[in-house]
Amino acid sequence: MAPYLTQEDERNFGPELLSVAIRSARHALAPELQQLDNENAQLRDEVSRAAKMAIDRELDAAVPDWRQINADERFHRWLLMPEPYSGIVRDRLLKDAAAAANAARVISIFQGFLREVGAAGQVPAGQAPARRRAPTTPSGQRIYDRSEIVRMWERRRRGQVSDEAWGRWEAELC
Repeated sequence: MAPYLTQEDERNFGPELLSVAIRSARHALAPELQQLDNENAQLRDEVSRAAKMAIDRELDAAVPDWRQINADERFHRWLLMPEPYSGIVRDRLLKDAAAAANAARVISIFQGFLREVGAAGQVPAGQAPARRRAPTTPSGQRIYDRSEIVRMWERRRRGQVSDEAWGRWEAELC
């Protein structure tokens, strides 16, 4: 029995009559409900397009070359890494920010990439890349990425790192 019908309704009218009335109401309202559903989908699409255009305008102002960055394979590799403070993959953060039409967060993600690329240094054509400086925290502490930690553990496992050296490295890491 439908939650909006009472036991008394069922006793007074019987389940067969109630079932016919419900099916009849659904059939009568179906075209209007479908029209409302279509209009709602159209409105969602329009709002989504307007939000994307607004984000694009703000990105154009804040990060003029964002389209080139978005086409850069390095950017997409960078997006697959977790954001250091939250541990959430940057691509998820970017998609969530875009879905929420949060232009400031989208801009921040692009600017974060530019800061990291700038810190790593751009290599002019025809020149050998400079040795990349290890990333650091604002206080100057070294930041280790996952691959460095895995390599160090492999060296430790093979006996190439002493207990003393491992203890120092572990303290620095933590």
